[in-house]
Amino acid sequence: MWGQGSYEKLAARFGPVQDELIEKLDLAAGDRVLDVATGTGEVAVRAAKAGASVTAIDIADPMLEKARRRAEEEGVEISFDLGDVEYLPYEDACFDVISSNFGLVFAPDHANVASELARVACPGARLGFTAWKPNAKLGELYRRFSEEPVEGREAYEWGREDHVEDMLGEDFDLEFVDGTLWLEAESGEEIWDLFSQSAPPVIELLKRLQPGQVDEFHRAFVDLYESYRSPEGGIRAPR
Repeated sequence: MWGQGSYEKLAARFGPVQDELIEKLDLAAGDRVLDVATGTGEVAVRAAKAGASVTAIDIADPMLEKARRRAEEEGVEISFDLGDVEYLPYEDACFDVISSNFGLVFAPDHANVASELARVACPGARLGFTAWKPNAKLGELYRRFSEEPVEGREAYEWGREDHVEDMLGEDFDLEFVDGTLWLEAESGEEIWDLFSQSAPPVIELLKRLQPGQVDEFHRAFVDLYESYRSPEGGIRAPR
């Protein structure tokens, strides 16, 4: 699924979150960083620019190719690996910092992911990741068209503090920071174009729907985002 679409267009919208994640991780020159489910490499590139020694892993080779090009464009050196977050191909206690920007949350086996993060982290290592909080409006929309969570099996569980405590609390001292990413566009149709062409879970759902359902989902998606139209004009939707 994650090799589909032009995800780099969607990743570019996450710039403010990527910047904040790097700031919170407080990287130092020489830190050994693992960027998990790196996608198009935006966080990995930022970490390398901060002077860290960066390894980045993703399950989708097309994503890694885009990430490699991104690193080349920015003139930074990053070691890219093809692999699964649930079975990291690294030795125990070999990273000082682990990052993931809306990445690890999409792996199906949450407990296995948590165990692997703890295994490859050095004593005193810093882990920083971002997750989407449950969104009632989006959840209702997706359930109308699919019995499976559109954005991965229980991905939104990582947006609940109690779930993160259950998964990671024994191995990490946890701190939670709430934030809002504003999706801005001229219209709901513009956001539809972005997600239907750049968000792999939405692309995968569209492939499973019948033609009439695709049209219905399209209309419902646009209507949802049009509900966030601001008095000044344009769409400003919080995530």
